[in-house]
Amino acid sequence: MFLKNIGLVLEGGGMRGAYTSGVLDALMDENIKCSYVIGVSAGANNGADFIAKQRDRNKKVFVDIVGDKRYLGIMNLLKEGSYFGMNFLFDEVPNVLVPFDYETFANNPVTFKVCTTDCEAGQSVYFSHKDYDAKYFVQKILRASCSLPILSLPVEINGSSYLDGGIIDPIPIDQSMKEGNPYNIIVLTRNKNYRKTPSKLNFLTNIFLYKYPKLIKIIKTRYKKYNDCVETINDLESKGYAYVFRPRKELSVDRFEKDISKLNDLYKQGYEETINQMESFKKWMKRIEEGSTNV
Repeated sequence: MFLKNIGLVLEGGGMRGAYTSGVLDALMDENIKCSYVIGVSAGANNGADFIAKQRDRNKKVFVDIVGDKRYLGIMNLLKEGSYFGMNFLFDEVPNVLVPFDYETFANNPVTFKVCTTDCEAGQSVYFSHKDYDAKYFVQKILRASCSLPILSLPVEINGSSYLDGGIIDPIPIDQSMKEGNPYNIIVLTRNKNYRKTPSKLNFLTNIFLYKYPKLIKIIKTRYKKYNDCVETINDLESKGYAYVFRPRKELSVDRFEKDISKLNDLYKQGYEETINQMESFKKWMKRIEEGSTNV
């Protein structure tokens, strides 16, 4: 089933991306495809495998190989300036351990956008996979979208420095709608009642990101942007313009989770919750085909 003018919007969340992996595998099993996919951070990486049509690859990346000491940890921070092993994740993994299908990814006509943050400008920048060599896109743009401030070094692309897209646009629903998608499937990695609170670590932001004053200002109010975005999504959902997959069971996995058992359970949760909603999801899609947004 190919969904035209319906966006697929993927939130980040580090290792909580295991939930998104389960959701997307369920959609692939139901042969559901969208004309537009946009993701940020871990959501961008999940989206890339969805575009490359590699079912199970996300589970391998977000669950099965997490036990490798190169994946995440303090040693990575000391060796290469990132808590997550970026050289491992964006070179060793896609090219050796869990091969990425660059050819299918590059040739997929679907629009795939990845959200990043321009450090100097303090603005979101959205890169399309159609504009870059596939390997460059994976090694540079996907990496940039996942590079957490303070815990990762900025990634240079075309002479500018970029970090995690979630800093400014944590759930890029507005961008999807701006690009012609009045209806959207949204995959979130937090429970429905979750809201962000002001960070208690702003003093570290001032120290480590002093070169980027615009970015510092945005990070300090990021929680407001996130909470406003969630309210927008809830409103769209209530009016029938969005179908939202989000964890229904209480989460026990955080951004830096290393417990493979917990991550596997979260993957299964994403898959099973999506399959269990498939009937209502398909009814939502049918209403769109019939030109109705009534819920």
